Amino acid sequence: MARFRILGTLEIDPAGGQPATLTATKPRTLLGVLLLHANRPVGVSALTDALWPLKPPRTAAGALRTHVSTLRTSLRLTGLTARPPGYQLDIAPYDLDMLLFDRLAEEGHRATGRGDLAGAADLWERALALWRGRPLDGIEVGPAAESTLADLAERRLTLLEHWAQARLTLGRHSDALPALAAAATEQPLRERLHELTMLALYRAGRQADALDAFRRLRRRLVTELGVEPGQALQRLQRQILSADPALDPLREPVTARAPVPRQLPPDVAAFTGRHREVAAIRARLPATSPLRPMPIVAIDGAGGVGKSALAIHIAHRLAHRFPDGQLYVDLQGATAGLRPLPPLEVLGRFLRALGARETDATTVDEASAAFRAVAAPRRLLVVLDNAHSAEQVRPLLPAGPHTSVVVTSRRMLSTLDSATHVRLDVLPPTEAIQLLGRLCGTDRIAADPAAAQGLARWCGRLPLALRIAGARLAARPAWPVRELADRLSDARRRLDELQIAELGVRSSFQVGYELLRDGGDADDREAAYAFPLLAQPDAADLSLPAVAALLDLSEAATERILDRLVDCQLVANPAPGRYRLHDLLRLFGRSLLDSRTGPLTRLLRWYASTAWQAFRLLRPADPRPASAGEWAQGGTPFPDVERALDWLEAERPNLLAAVHQIAEAPELPAAAATSLARALFAFFHVRGYLNDWVEVNETARTVARRAGDPVAEAHACRDLGAAYEVRGEYPKALDRLRAGLDRYAAAGDRAGEAACLNGLGAVHDSLGQLHQAADCLERSLAIARELNDPHTRGISLNNLGEVYGGLGDYSRAVASLREALTIFRGTGNRRSQATALNNLAQVYERQGSFADALSCYEESYAMFVDLGIAVGQATVLAALGRVQRLLGRHADALDRLRAGLAVAERVDERRSAAICLRELGTTQWELGEQDQAREDWRHALAIFQELGVPEADEVRAHLLRGA
Repeated sequence: MARFRILGTLEIDPAGGQPATLTATKPRTLLGVLLLHANRPVGVSALTDALWPLKPPRTAAGALRTHVSTLRTSLRLTGLTARPPGYQLDIAPYDLDMLLFDRLAEEGHRATGRGDLAGAADLWERALALWRGRPLDGIEVGPAAESTLADLAERRLTLLEHWAQARLTLGRHSDALPALAAAATEQPLRERLHELTMLALYRAGRQADALDAFRRLRRRLVTELGVEPGQALQRLQRQILSADPALDPLREPVTARAPVPRQLPPDVAAFTGRHREVAAIRARLPATSPLRPMPIVAIDGAGGVGKSALAIHIAHRLAHRFPDGQLYVDLQGATAGLRPLPPLEVLGRFLRALGARETDATTVDEASAAFRAVAAPRRLLVVLDNAHSAEQVRPLLPAGPHTSVVVTSRRMLSTLDSATHVRLDVLPPTEAIQLLGRLCGTDRIAADPAAAQGLARWCGRLPLALRIAGARLAARPAWPVRELADRLSDARRRLDELQIAELGVRSSFQVGYELLRDGGDADDREAAYAFPLLAQPDAADLSLPAVAALLDLSEAATERILDRLVDCQLVANPAPGRYRLHDLLRLFGRSLLDSRTGPLTRLLRWYASTAWQAFRLLRPADPRPASAGEWAQGGTPFPDVERALDWLEAERPNLLAAVHQIAEAPELPAAAATSLARALFAFFHVRGYLNDWVEVNETARTVARRAGDPVAEAHACRDLGAAYEVRGEYPKALDRLRAGLDRYAAAGDRAGEAACLNGLGAVHDSLGQLHQAADCLERSLAIARELNDPHTRGISLNNLGEVYGGLGDYSRAVASLREALTIFRGTGNRRSQATALNNLAQVYERQGSFADALSCYEESYAMFVDLGIAVGQATVLAALGRVQRLLGRHADALDRLRAGLAVAERVDERRSAAICLRELGTTQWELGEQDQAREDWRHALAIFQELGVPEADEVRAHLLRGA
């Protein structure tokens, strides 16, 4: 692949000696934005804004895809892929100067942690040399990327300051002075740059120039901002005036006669990512200006998430800010088999490290006071790792104006006054892959990126698990990455595989769990009992009512237990009332139980019965709940349709996961899956989740077959027929509906027969087979009258009205549709009312009664909007656009058709999308825009041909006439 430079103008070094011909503005802009966000997804909206900053054209999405394809082809960008919410360009650090800059900067920081300041300065100098000017000079990257450019510029200035400080510390002030002077001119109000410039001038024997630099900066700050220079600059000015020996190069620390403890463990090898957290902690622990109150950073997170690694890494990065020493202690609050260290013992260690060997303190309060007194005049960093509680930490806090503290713990230490809390989560996907590469070799990761992604996924992107996986691969150089990924893909052995020597994910989790289980508090023991139960559902997250159903407790008692689990970092609380387990914690929780069917069945029953409660509101008078049996009894009722839909939307991933979990666990009741799938019919129909609709019912069909339940299989076939019909997959729809009809007939289920016949009629109608459609629908109507079933009678009459209209029998069409409308108004079924009005409008349109047609279409559309039914909206908007065109209102027609196309594409309703495109083409043709018309017709033809429907011939004729 080519190599790229963006730290200046965009430059491309072609791969393989092939010339890089990328001169067009928009591909260059697109490439620049993707490189600026290398190895991260960039949203379509951000890319569109960059390419078309004023107003994107209607064809922007298609044009963007074309430009992406151009980049892939012309530059051989194999790493450029579609990645929600847009596109991502994966690129190695040495193929992009920005990434190389960051890597060299990071290596320099690690060198300072090893005490190699000269090596760090050299690395930073190489990084700064990569800059040739303003990043992406000459390319407008759009507002969404401007903040990224600003952050990149800030990283350069910060690194320049680190480099200059290192050169000054090494006594090489002459080397630093030219770059500092240039940067200070470029940034006339950046105090840290001017501070370093003054110090370099002073050490170069230019005392007067150093003081003049201060005067000029002060004048600017007072004139432009109305503020005085900061304390650090003012102190430096006083030191320069008095020729303070403290400013001499290579000076020893102020406390040269006292011990200078350097207790930090070695920096973490291959530390990766955490840029946001590192930046936040660095900002909280500044190099100058003592703060009140003393800075305390408290890092919390689940076991194995990398709290200690972050604390130790940032401590090494900031060690130079604390020349009087760094104190470190593992407080053993998360160490299996060890008691948390008593504060008195820790204070004794700290006092001895600071030279106070003769202290006679015998109580925690005395020792704490002695520690504060000894630490007060010093610039110290104190790292308290693996704290058990705030009570353990509080006596260990110094109080000097120049001291800072970093604490790590599994629980959030919320009662630590004035602490800045940093909560760690798992690594982002890109950083997880990078960590694996650093541990076992980037070449091995690059050789099979799909396996590496799988490995990171099975590790749950948990740093501890990733480090174990990387160490195992490093110890087995003959293993391809896929070998370990395949081993971890088996959930039953995953925790066993994530173990190397004394390091293991299971043991890390065990500590937090045992602290609860063996604690003296009754609430802790209840939480320990509940935790394995919460691990049983295959749910993305769980609501409070769902957990209450699982535990068979009141919501108040359940919330108390969940709060305790959240405090212990065994459960996350990502949103009010929602709870989530990390994937590996879920496996650990499951390993603690022998049986899970009872509580899990309670939860499944609650899911199914609550979904049926929503069904009753969405489809009033539908007879299905009456035949659903015990699984439709109980549940949580809803006050209105909106609340029911809100619940269904929130729980959709969990309801789908529940059906799949039942399919994979024969010990769970099959009826839970088949009943839940039936209950979701109304929701899928209303919101148009066609893929979910098919997936759930195909799974339910499989479960019903396994359980030997032909009626449940018939239910699934019936709903699959409806789903495939809406998706335009008519052969599959016919197959499923005929299978359902056979099984209903064998079981003597007349209502089921009527429903399948009604579905078959709808499919034949869509295929243009109107006489077959009429036959099926008339049979369905006869059964509905026989059963005195108003709901099915109304549905059959509605569909018959549409078919009679297609056959030209308008009087029977209008009569059927009006009778259907009367039934639907009586039962309160507004969705079916909207459908019947749409069908009635079509009949009026065929008769040439356009005013009546428009009135019915508008009323139908308003109902679909009110109900939030996107599929219906798309269908009616296509018809409204057609009628407006027939009336000569072309501008109104285009507005309606474009709106309909947008809705249809959003919900993947291909037939409605094709109809909108066909009508758009016809409207464009009548307006004289022949090229656009042909493009729209071609798109419509492709969809109609794929669906295998008669409209394809009509559109083909349009294209032939327009050729």
